[in-house]
Amino acid sequence: MGLCAPAVVAANAALEGSTAHDGLIVIAGQFVEMAGIFQLMGRVGQGREGHTVIAGKADAGHLSIPAGERCAVHAGAAAAFLRVDRAVLGKILPDIVVPHPHLAACGAVGGGLPGAKTLIGDLGQLPAQREEQPELRYFCPFALPCHGDVAAACAVDGKINGQRLPVRQGVDGTNCDKFSPGFGGQVITAGIQSGGFPEGKCKRFCAALVVVGGSTPEVGAHGIIQQLHTIIPDGHKPLAAAENILEAFALYADVAVHLYQLRSGQGQLGGDVVVPGELDGFTVDVIGVSVFRGETITSLTLPETVLELRSNAISTCDNLTRVSLPQSLVVINRMNFFSCTALTEVTIPAGVRYIGDTSFRYCDSLRKITFEGVCPAIDIDCFSLLPEGATAYVPDDQLDAYIAAFENAGSEVSVQPSGKNAVIVENNGYVESEFDFDASTGTITSYNGYATYLAIPETIGGAPVKAIGPEAFAQHTYLALLELPEGLETIGDRAFYNCETLARVHFPSTLKSIGDNAFYNAYKSSVLELPEGLEHIGAYAFYFAGIKGFLTLPEGLKTIGESAFEACSNMGGNLYLPSTLESIGSRAFKGDYNIQYIVLESPTAPTLGEDVFAGCDYLYDIDLNAHGTRQEMQQWQAYVDALGLPCRVWRAQDPTAQSPEKGAYRYENRVLTEYTGTKTRIHPHLTVSKEAVVGLGDGVFKGSQTIEYFSVAHNDEFTTIGAEAFMNSSLRNVDLFDSVTTIGARAFAGCTQLEALTLPDSLTTIGEGALDGLTGLKKLVIQCDPAIIPAGVFANLPALSDVTGEVGAIPAHMFEDSGVTALTLGAGVTEIGESAFANTALKTAEMKSVATIGAGAFANTALTSVELPQAASIGEGAFEGSALESVRLSASASVGERAFANTKLTKMVIPTAGSFPLSAVEGTSAELRLPADATDEQLAAWNETLQRPWYDPMLREGEVSKFVKMPFEPTPAENFKFDPDTGLIAAYVGTDVDVVVPREINGVTVVGFKNYNAFDACHDYTDSSVASDRTEWVRLRTLVLPETIKELPGMMLAYCQQLETFVCYAPLESTGGNQFMLCRSLNNVIFVNGVREIDNYAFDSAGPLGNLYFGEHLIRIGQQAFNFAGLSFFVADAERVEYGAFTECKNLTSLHFTSKMKDFGENCIVNCPNLAEICFDGCDLTTSPMGLMMNVAPKLTVRVPEGMSEENLRHAQNCQSWSENRSEVTVITEPCAHAQPALPDLPALLPTLKLDASVETAAPAQPGTLDAAEPEIAPEPTPIPEPVAQNAGIPDEYLGVWYGVRMEIGGTPYPLADMGLDVTFTLGADGAAEMNTNGDVDSIHCAMQDGVLMADGISFTLQDALLTVSMDDVTMAFSREKPEASSTAVPSINESAIIDDFRGFWTLARVTADGITLPAEAAEMAGDTLVIYGTTCDLTLHGTTLDGLSCRMDNFTLLISILNGEAAVTLREDGTLSLEMSDLTLWYERTGDAPEAPAEPTAEFNPAVTPEPAVGAEIMLEKKYVMTDADVSGYNMTAAQLGNYEYSLLFHEDGTVKLVIAGADIPGLTWVFGKAPTEAGEVDGIVINYYTQALYIVPTEKGCDMDYFGSMLIHFAPEESAK
Repeated sequence: MGLCAPAVVAANAALEGSTAHDGLIVIAGQFVEMAGIFQLMGRVGQGREGHTVIAGKADAGHLSIPAGERCAVHAGAAAAFLRVDRAVLGKILPDIVVPHPHLAACGAVGGGLPGAKTLIGDLGQLPAQREEQPELRYFCPFALPCHGDVAAACAVDGKINGQRLPVRQGVDGTNCDKFSPGFGGQVITAGIQSGGFPEGKCKRFCAALVVVGGSTPEVGAHGIIQQLHTIIPDGHKPLAAAENILEAFALYADVAVHLYQLRSGQGQLGGDVVVPGELDGFTVDVIGVSVFRGETITSLTLPETVLELRSNAISTCDNLTRVSLPQSLVVINRMNFFSCTALTEVTIPAGVRYIGDTSFRYCDSLRKITFEGVCPAIDIDCFSLLPEGATAYVPDDQLDAYIAAFENAGSEVSVQPSGKNAVIVENNGYVESEFDFDASTGTITSYNGYATYLAIPETIGGAPVKAIGPEAFAQHTYLALLELPEGLETIGDRAFYNCETLARVHFPSTLKSIGDNAFYNAYKSSVLELPEGLEHIGAYAFYFAGIKGFLTLPEGLKTIGESAFEACSNMGGNLYLPSTLESIGSRAFKGDYNIQYIVLESPTAPTLGEDVFAGCDYLYDIDLNAHGTRQEMQQWQAYVDALGLPCRVWRAQDPTAQSPEKGAYRYENRVLTEYTGTKTRIHPHLTVSKEAVVGLGDGVFKGSQTIEYFSVAHNDEFTTIGAEAFMNSSLRNVDLFDSVTTIGARAFAGCTQLEALTLPDSLTTIGEGALDGLTGLKKLVIQCDPAIIPAGVFANLPALSDVTGEVGAIPAHMFEDSGVTALTLGAGVTEIGESAFANTALKTAEMKSVATIGAGAFANTALTSVELPQAASIGEGAFEGSALESVRLSASASVGERAFANTKLTKMVIPTAGSFPLSAVEGTSAELRLPADATDEQLAAWNETLQRPWYDPMLREGEVSKFVKMPFEPTPAENFKFDPDTGLIAAYVGTDVDVVVPREINGVTVVGFKNYNAFDACHDYTDSSVASDRTEWVRLRTLVLPETIKELPGMMLAYCQQLETFVCYAPLESTGGNQFMLCRSLNNVIFVNGVREIDNYAFDSAGPLGNLYFGEHLIRIGQQAFNFAGLSFFVADAERVEYGAFTECKNLTSLHFTSKMKDFGENCIVNCPNLAEICFDGCDLTTSPMGLMMNVAPKLTVRVPEGMSEENLRHAQNCQSWSENRSEVTVITEPCAHAQPALPDLPALLPTLKLDASVETAAPAQPGTLDAAEPEIAPEPTPIPEPVAQNAGIPDEYLGVWYGVRMEIGGTPYPLADMGLDVTFTLGADGAAEMNTNGDVDSIHCAMQDGVLMADGISFTLQDALLTVSMDDVTMAFSREKPEASSTAVPSINESAIIDDFRGFWTLARVTADGITLPAEAAEMAGDTLVIYGTTCDLTLHGTTLDGLSCRMDNFTLLISILNGEAAVTLREDGTLSLEMSDLTLWYERTGDAPEAPAEPTAEFNPAVTPEPAVGAEIMLEKKYVMTDADVSGYNMTAAQLGNYEYSLLFHEDGTVKLVIAGADIPGLTWVFGKAPTEAGEVDGIVINYYTQALYIVPTEKGCDMDYFGSMLIHFAPEESAK
C-alpha cells in the first residue's frame, strides 16, 4: 500500500526560513491503522533505477528498520542496509525535536529517547494544559508538504489533548493553521498512550522526524552523518555531507530517496537558480508542491530529468523573467507559474501532455507562448488574464486543436501558427511487466511501475484489456496523467483510490461502469470529460475531486451513486444531467456549494436519494426538461425546499426559442400586445418591469407567415391566449405550459400548419372556433377536461394520428372520421362517447381505466387488439367492423348488441357477471370461452345456449380441447373407391390388412361410407348364417378412421372376423347397428373422441373385447348390444342400458354401472352364467324395474357405495328377475374397485403405423387396457424407434435449400414471387425433404432411382442450375437464388368509369386468394367469362353460368347481385377489370365488345296459357314452407344431415317469391301457376322463374316438392306443421 506523497524538495519551507541550524534530516512516511497500531509499511522492490530505497516498519515501541532486510530494486540500483534502534538513536541524536505526535508515538513515547530534550522554546501554550503539565512545550513545525492531518504540536511524554492550537507563527513566519490544508489545522484528539491512536480518527497520516543539529561537530549535520556512516555496511554508497552547507534528505519508504541541494547566501534562495538533474547519485524528477516562490528568483532552469511540476511548484515568483523547461517534462500541474508577473515568454516542450488549471494565469508580462508538440490537455483558466497581445505560437498541423483547447480553457490568447509542425514524442509510460494482468477476464489487477504519465495499452500479452480491477492503482504516489484504452468497460471499486497526484484521466468511449471509490481523492483536474455510453458512476467515485466550473454528465448515464461527487467544492456554475438518467444517490453532490444551475435533460425526472444537493448553498435554479410535468416540478421544489436551499425549480423553455428582439414588441398591463419582429421561434419575456408577463393579446400573430413556434413564458403566471392570437398564421407548434387557463375565440383557427398541440390541465375556457380548421394537426395531448373543447373540432382531420387523453370523458363523435392511428388514455379517462373514434385508422389503443364505451365508439377502425379490464359497459356496435383480433374484458362487463360483430376475432372470453348477447360476435369466427373461474353450471348454460355439440363443448380460458386428431399416416388413396361429389368411400379395394382411412382424397374431405358394403372385400362369412362361395378376402386386422367421418353405416364391419383393432377419431352419434357382428378377433375398440350410442347388436358375437373405450359422452347401450360378446368385464359409463344389452356373455365376470346411469331396461343382463360381481356406483335403483338380470352366476356380489337409501338397498337385493335358477345375492357397501377406462396410448398400441408429422395434435399417451388376459394392467408400450439418418446416395448438388422461381402451366411460365408464392424445397443427405409453401410444410422422402431423383413417383431434374419438378401439365422450377417480386404495382382504379365503360365480353385472366395470385388455368377457372350488357350480366364460374344477374352503378363501381349479396367490379387504369367476391379477387381482360342483351327467357319458362291454379296450390300463397327432408343421390337426408341450413319457400300474391337455399336468399324471382313435369307426367303446380331457368313446385298432401335442377328433390311442409 502506498505511503504519503514525496516531498521532493524536502522540508522546502524549512529551507527557506531556517538559518539557525546547519543540518536537517527528514524521514517521512504514511501510517495506516491496523488493529489500533500504526505501521509504516514499505513496498519491497518498487524503487526506480538509480535510487536508494529504504524499507521499514514503525510500531508503538520503536522505530526499526530491520537489519538484513533488503529492498530489491531495478538493475544497477544501489541498495542500503540500515539498522537503527533506540539505543543507537539515543547515542547519536541526544538532542531531538519531535514536531509530529504520530512519530512521537513511534519513537518518543513511553520513556522517550535517552537524553532527548526540546531545543526550541515555548512558542505557545494552552492554559488548561499548562496547569496540568507546566513542563509541556509546543512546537510549530515547518510547513511540511504533508497530505492529511499535520498536527501542530508534540509532547515528549506522548500525551496530547485534543484542542485547536492558537495561531502562532512558525519559524518561516507562516501561521500554524496553514499546516493542515485538508483538515484545517485540527489537532489529533486525545490520549495517545503507548503508541495507540483513538478509534475513529484519521486513517492516514504523514510523519516527519526533524533532526536539528547543534553547534558541536558531534551533533551538527556533519557529525550526524559521520555517525550514520559507521552503521552503514561497507561497500555501500555513503551519504555525503559537508559542513556549512544546508542539506535536506527526504527518505521515503514507498518510492525513493529524493535529494535536492540548493546553495545560496546564508541559506536563502535567489538569483539564477539551476536545479541539477542528479545530486549525490539521486535523480531529481519531480518538483514538489510550492517549492519555488517569492521575490528572489530571477531565472530558473530545470534539468532534463524532471517529469512533473506538482501543484504550485513554481508560482508567485514576482521577479522570475525566464524559465527553461526540460524536454522530459510531461505534466504541468495546476497553478504553476501563477502570477509570475515578470515572465515575458515561455516555451512548452513537445513532451508536455497536460497543463493544469490556472497555470500561467495573471502573468502580466507574458506575451509569447511557444508550443512545440501535439496539443496537450489544457484545463480551464490556463493562460487567462494575460496582457493584451499575448500570442500562442503552435504547430501548424495542430492549429485547430489548439484553438479549440484555448477556447475551452477560457483563454483569450491569440493562437497563431508557428511555421513548424508538431514534434512527436513517443512516450507511453509503461512496460508490460509492470502490470499484473488476468488474461482470462481482461483485468489489470495491480500496477507496479512509477510512471508519471501512463497510457495503458489496449492489449497485454495479446489479450484485450477490459477492466481495471479493485485497488489496482490505489494510493499510487507518482501517477499524474492517465490514458485508459479503448475496449475498457469497467473501472473497479477503489481502482485509483487516494492517488493524490493523479490530475487528469482520458476515458475511453467503451467505458460502461465506474466503481465505488474509484477516484476517491484522486482526480485533481478541473475538467472531467466522461464518455457517452457510460451507464454507472459508483458511490464516492469522484469524492473530493478537483472538478472546476461546469460539469456535463454524458448521455447513456443511468445511475449516480451516493456521494459520487461529494466535496467537489470547486465545481461551479452549471450541472447538466443527461436524458437517460434514472436515479441519483444520496449526497451525490453534497457540499458542492458553487453549483448554481442544474439542467435535467431527462423527460422523466430521475429519482433522488437523501440530501443529494445538501450544502449547495448557491444553487438557485433547476430546469427540468421541457417535457417535465407540473407534478414533477412540485416534487422537486419540495425536495430542495426541505434542504433549505434558495432554489427555484422550473420547466425549461425550449432553448431554440428566443424572446422578442428589442424594439419589436409592446406590452400593456403585462400582456404582449404587439410583435413586429421576424423571429420564427419565440417566447415572451418572463417579466416586464420586474413583473411577470401574464398573457398574449388579441391578434398578435394573426395572419403571420413567419411564426413557427410559440411558447408561453414559463413563469406560472402566464394564463391567457387572446382572441385570434394566431388565426390563419404559419404556426407549427405551441407550448402552453401548465399555466394557461383561457384560449380566446378563434385563437388558433385556420392554423393549417400546426402539427402538435397540448391542452394543459390548467385550461378552463376555450373560446368559440378557437381550434377550427387545424387540418395539419398530427399529435394531440389533452390534459384538460375534454368537455370544454368545442364539439367536432377534431373530427374529419385526416392528418391527426396520435392522441393522448389524461382525464375526463371523451365526447361523442370527437375524433370520428379522423386519421387517428394511436390512442393513449390515462388513468383519469373513464368514458368514451358514442362514435368517438369511429371510422378512424386507429391501430393501437391504451385505455385500461375506461369504464364506459359508447355505441360505435371504435366501429370500422384498424384496431387489432384491446384490453378493457375496467370496462363495465360496452355499447352497441362499439367495435363493429374493426380489425380486432383479440380483446380482454372484465368479468362484469355488459356488452351491447353487435359490439364486436364483423371483426377478425378468433377468441372471446365471455364475461360471466355481466351480459353478453350472441350478436356481439356475429359475423366473426370467434371461439367463445368462459373465464377460468366459471362454474360448471355457467358452462352448461352456455353450452345449451350455443347448442354446442357434445364432442365440442365450450371451454374455460386456459383449458385445452380434448379433441384429438388422427396422428397416423393414411393408407394411400388408390386403395379406396371414392365419390368426390358426396365425400363418401364406396369401397375399400386395397389389400393392406392395417388400414388408415385418409381424412381427404384428392383434396376432398372424406365424410363417411356409401353403404354397409364399403368393406365387403374384408367380410369372412365362414361359420356364419350367410351362404357364400367366397374363398378369398382381405383379412382386415386394423382399421383407423379419421375425425372427419360423420356416420357409420350399420353392419359395415360385420363379418370382418380377423379384425383385431378398431380406432375411430370421429365423434359419432352411434356405432351403427350390428356394426361388429361376428368380429370374432376384435379386442381393441377405441372411440377416441367418444360415441353417444352403442347401437343394437353392435357387438353381437364379437370378442374378446378386452380393451374398450367409448369416451365420456356415452348415453345409450342398445338392445342386445353385447349379445354373445366375448368381453370379460365392462364399466358401463352411460345414462341408459336397454333390454338384453348383455345377453349370453359367457365370459363376463364383472360389470360396473357408474353414477351416470339413470335408466335400466328390464332384464338388461340375461344368461351371463359367470357374472359374479355387479357394482352400482351411486346409481339410483328406485326408478328401475326390480328385475334387471336373470340367469347369472349362482353367487352374486352386488356392491353399492355407503350411504345408499334403504329403498336402493332393497332394489339392489332384488335385482334379479324371476327364473328357475335364481342366484344367491350378497349386497356389500364399499366403493367400486374399477376405475373408468382411460384413453390408451395409441401409437404404442399400433406400433406398425407411421405417425404423420404434419398433425399437431396426436392422441395423448394415457394408461389403458391393452391385454384381455390382464385387463387391469396396461403393458409397457412398444417404443417407436427413432429414425436413423442414412445417406440416401443423393449427389451433393441436389442437397440444401432451393427457392421456387416459376411455374409453367401449359407451357406458359408464371413467376412465383409475382403470384405471392414463397416456395422453398429443402433436401437432406438422408433423403428427408420439405416443401414449404407460404409457411405450409409438406414432408416427403427422396431417393435416387436409376440416376434420377424421385419422391412419391415424381421426378426431379437438375439442369442449368435449375431444379425442376413436373406434375401432370404443371412444371415448377427452383433456383439457389431467392427471387424478388417484380415492382409492378396493382393498377389503380379508374374513378371516372361509367356504365358504358364496363360493357363488353371479359375473360378471366388470373385469380387472387389469400395473397396468392394464380393464372386462371392454375385455378381451374380457364374459360370463365363475365359478359356485361348494362344493367344485367352473365357470370361464368368454374364452367357454371349465372345468367341475367342484375347490375347497378355506385359511383365508379359496378355492383352485381349474386345470391344474397353484391360483388363489386372496378375498372382499372390499364383496361383490366377486377371483381371482388368474398375473399377472392377475379381479374379479367377485355376480349370482345358488348353483345346485345339477351331476350327475356321464353323457351324454358313461358307457358302459352297459364292454367288455373291446381287444387291446393292457391292455398300455398302467403304461407312459409320449410324443408323437412330431401332425396339426394339415392339417399333420404334430414335437415340436420344437410347442415341445418335453411331451405324455405314463400309465395306472395304479387307474383314474387322468396326462395332460401342452404341459408342463401335468392333475389329477384317471380312465379306463375303452370304445369310441372313428374315421373307420372305433367301435373298442375307452380313454376318459379329462376333467372333463365324454371323451377317446378308440385303440391303434395304434406306440403309440396321441388326438383332443384335434378340435384335433389326437396320436400317442404308448412312451417307450423314442420315444427
